Amino acid sequence: MLALMFVFSACKKDDDDPVVPPVLIEDGVYLKGEATPYTELNTKSMLAVGKNEVGQVERTGMYEKYSSLKAGSNFNIVEVAGTTQTNYGPATNESVILAGENDQIHATIQKGTLGTSGNFTVPADGMYHIIIDKTTNTYIIAPVTKWAIIGGVTELGWSDTDLPLVGAFDANSMKWEATGLTLRSGNFKFRYSGGWKLEIDSAEVKANTNFGGVTEGTLPNLSTTLVPGGADYLLTGEQEGVYTVTITWTPNDGYKSSLVKTGEVEPLNYPETLYMIGDAVGDWVWENTDLPMIPVHSKPHLFWKIVWMSGDPITGFKFAPAKEWAGDFGKTGEMENDIYAKGADNIPSPATAGYYMVTVNFETEQIAITQPMVYLIGDAIGTWDLTAEGFMFTVDNANEKLTITKDLVAAKNLRMYAWMDKGWFTDWWQSEFNIFNGVIEYRGTGNDQAPVVTIGGSTTIDLNFKTNTGSVTP
Repeated sequence: MLALMFVFSACKKDDDDPVVPPVLIEDGVYLKGEATPYTELNTKSMLAVGKNEVGQVERTGMYEKYSSLKAGSNFNIVEVAGTTQTNYGPATNESVILAGENDQIHATIQKGTLGTSGNFTVPADGMYHIIIDKTTNTYIIAPVTKWAIIGGVTELGWSDTDLPLVGAFDANSMKWEATGLTLRSGNFKFRYSGGWKLEIDSAEVKANTNFGGVTEGTLPNLSTTLVPGGADYLLTGEQEGVYTVTITWTPNDGYKSSLVKTGEVEPLNYPETLYMIGDAVGDWVWENTDLPMIPVHSKPHLFWKIVWMSGDPITGFKFAPAKEWAGDFGKTGEMENDIYAKGADNIPSPATAGYYMVTVNFETEQIAITQPMVYLIGDAIGTWDLTAEGFMFTVDNANEKLTITKDLVAAKNLRMYAWMDKGWFTDWWQSEFNIFNGVIEYRGTGNDQAPVVTIGGSTTIDLNFKTNTGSVTP
């Protein structure tokens, strides 16, 4: 009886025990470990689906996350699929020094092959960008050495205006901030460690290291959506002013931005359009001469044009913001280092007939007349370096064209741009153009032009800026 009572009591106790349901975890890829702020798998520790910078589309099997990481501790990447959990660690690991090649960041990154054992570590406390690509079985751990605002809204243009880290490293809260920044109307983005991307596979798979999107809010408090590789943000003329720009990060909320207007600035008075006229480039009748200058993207004070000059110094030309005799101007004084000061006198034609690149700088009130410099750039030639040696067009004034013949990579986008070496231009795409159905079309202040896909092999490109036509001949 004692035995039966014991059995009965034991069974009764078990029946009364509460049933603990299993913890359900959403399928996905997670960050976990002592080095991270995430000790458990939950939605806050989940990696986002990655976007391939090539085409800016989501890529199956690519995941990314920004997180604080502590040196001296381990972490893993965990994939959950139903009831199965896979812990990823480094099968191989290499330290790769990047110095901005192909628009990548300036930092030493970890890059290697994913394995299913071992642990990841980092050499120093800090903020990191963690990326895996299951298709190529590759991971990257990149340090966020700084954040920056970059673009035509800033005084440095498309060079980094740094947002310094405020205070020391804090695994649970980090802030980057700059105060007293004068921001003008125009485009801008945020990027880290001085680059736009990271190459997972050098040709086909790249991760964004920049944010774009839309500007939100009402003055004085603005913010931005933070979309990896998103479109340029816009700041309007009414929003110009002195700002405090801040990026913050916490484990629960990720990144947030704020742009707080703290002061006013004097408005700039640059024309939106500009035209050339004169017998050096046509004649002095507006109805006969249609020579619009090309605005430089994100630099509202700059206009450029490649134009044919008569070669007769008796002839001349001037500029006007509209095709009429109002607000017109030319030069004053003599030319120095290919540059005239802006003034009221006619600008004489150079003594030799041919193509010249004319650039007007309203900020410095100068006009430059230089030899045309047109370059190829991009995947079609295998380099994104500015003014890459061997890829500048030859000026063939005898045949009234600029020309180049090069071996191009098949099925890549053809890209070309005009350049001048006075330090006024900073990025190739700000003076980009291309050939569409035999016509030269300029990017100006617009977004990316439609792709012009190469056939590959030896290709000759001819540009006639007198007729504004061109050809691409394999």
